[in-house]
Amino acid sequence: MTSPTALTVFFREHALRSLPIVFAFFILAGCGSKHEADSQASVERAPAEQSVPAAADSPRRYMAYEHTIKLEVAEERVAAVHQQAEAACLAAAAEQCVILESRIGTGRGSYAQITLRAKPAGIRQLMSALSAQGRVASQSTTAEDLAGPLEDSAKKLAMLNDYRGKLEALRNKASGDIDAMITVNRELAQTQAQIEEISGARAHDLQRVNTEVLRLSISATGVTSSWRPVRDALDEFVDNLARGMSGAITAIAYLIPWSIAFLLLGGLARLLWRRFRKSAPKAAA
Repeated sequence: MTSPTALTVFFREHALRSLPIVFAFFILAGCGSKHEADSQASVERAPAEQSVPAAADSPRRYMAYEHTIKLEVAEERVAAVHQQAEAACLAAAAEQCVILESRIGTGRGSYAQITLRAKPAGIRQLMSALSAQGRVASQSTTAEDLAGPLEDSAKKLAMLNDYRGKLEALRNKASGDIDAMITVNRELAQTQAQIEEISGARAHDLQRVNTEVLRLSISATGVTSSWRPVRDALDEFVDNLARGMSGAITAIAYLIPWSIAFLLLGGLARLLWRRFRKSAPKAAA
């Protein structure tokens, strides 16, 4: 029978052997908690660092606004108003104004389109200045609530940062195990890629919240509306004549082979009919 002294020695030896493992477990848990707290704090600070324009309790804090204005001006002023819009955006550097899209079509029925992105105050100034250049045919504003996507991305980033911290701690411990190092490094690379992807999408959403978009369409106003169809018809006379002639030539090209085929078939039918008429009286006799 084992003596109490032997049992005491046995448990003491096993306790001493397992003590480093228990100690390492608590260290790893502490590191994970610290990384989780740090990552959560960094994610919570992200909206503030991106300077969301409204207060935290405002319903506008995560709203992305887009404005659309259709402007009618005299046909000869379409290009000038388009240039004024571009110049006004370039001059509003303090409002972070950038041109996202710009196009113009000259000639009959001139038109122009330009899309701008700037801070809300800059967009208001641009809308007021450009609306005074002509008649506003229509104006609309749309908004998209990005609170859900931003909150989801914050939670995902917190979890991924915590997971990355634990993986880094495991990599430091598994420095002597090559297979473990390969597995941990592969998992770290995938986690880092997910963090960068979500961070990029979050930065794009925050940019949409901090700025607004203005889509301006500039079209020509028909001054002589009653005579406009006549003028358009005269302007297009040569083009329409050329198209008509090309269509007629194309039709003739199609009709020539069909005409030859019908002539051959007609001649063959007449020849057969004559032979049939000649053989009919003989059969009757």
